[in-house]
Amino acid sequence: MTDAPSTASEIQPDQTDSPPKSACIVGAGFGGLALAIRLQAAGIQTTVIEGRHRPGGRITDPACLRELWDLTGHDMAQDVELVPVMPFYRLNWPDGTNFDYSNDEDRLFADIAELNPADVAGYQRFLDYAAGVYEEGYVKLGHVPFLDFKSMMKAAPALAKKQAWRSVYSMVSSYVENEKLREALSFHTLLVGGNPMKTSSIYALIHKLEKDGGVWWAKGGTNRLIAAMVAHFKRLGGTLRLGDPVERIHTVGSRASEVETADGWKDRFDAVASNADIMHSYKTLLGETKRGRKYAKSLSRKRFSPSLFVVHFGIEGTWPGIPHHMILFGPRYQGLLEDIYDNGVLPEDFSIYLH
Repeated sequence: MTDAPSTASEIQPDQTDSPPKSACIVGAGFGGLALAIRLQAAGIQTTVIEGRHRPGGRITDPACLRELWDLTGHDMAQDVELVPVMPFYRLNWPDGTNFDYSNDEDRLFADIAELNPADVAGYQRFLDYAAGVYEEGYVKLGHVPFLDFKSMMKAAPALAKKQAWRSVYSMVSSYVENEKLREALSFHTLLVGGNPMKTSSIYALIHKLEKDGGVWWAKGGTNRLIAAMVAHFKRLGGTLRLGDPVERIHTVGSRASEVETADGWKDRFDAVASNADIMHSYKTLLGETKRGRKYAKSLSRKRFSPSLFVVHFGIEGTWPGIPHHMILFGPRYQGLLEDIYDNGVLPEDFSIYLH
């Protein structure tokens, strides 16, 4: 669990003086369920609608997960057990080099010194930079809605001081000399579809998150974590509809007011949020509205980030040489990224993420 917390994208643009009494969330992924628990805990009757026959999605960080239970005085451990992962990642290169990345500083500094003794001090300076980015980009701005260009400009000076216009790889390279370490400290953006050579260095905050919070896995798999979130949501009185995809979000003026599913089910809500794909939300769910068509047209002109292939293998026995997370880098890094992001080529020397 290493990604920054995901939040369902709000479709209700207008604000009212009175708080909503009911809410609907489209999509029962981690973001949708997290938002649903928060709303239900606040006394807002919440319904989550999932098109598939089971809930599920992408994982987030454990501190925010525990907070979902803490909101109502419950203990997350009664529903699911989180187990620490150590090392966070084992990184491997074709020449046989292995590098274990974790928050065990003594061991980590020793491993860095084996690659390049001078980079120990550089890595420490990079951690200070990551902590500063975390404070400015996550603590201060993580809950600030950028609703217009003006609100974004207000945040610009603070981010400019952290050189947020530079890429993650560029910023990492200014602190460490060894190429393997540069790859080890910049690959994280790939997990969210970002090119380390171009993605803003603001993503360096991931190192602060991991250092302080660690990396965890849910015992029994992420499906157990989803099951725990669903159980907690229902315990609070929430409603979950499965196997009935939302086909349309109806509006009154510019305000989302009603949700309609494939089975013909309809209901009105004071607020609607979508945790579905953003293009699908605007182009399809809001496709009959002026706002939906406008945003869909704007989004269609943007460049989409790539996904990845996930191959599941069933194996027997134990594999002590392969930890929970392992990255097998290919012989190229920057060239490989250029092929994927710029040239649209499927390379033969791809990297592999064993999880």
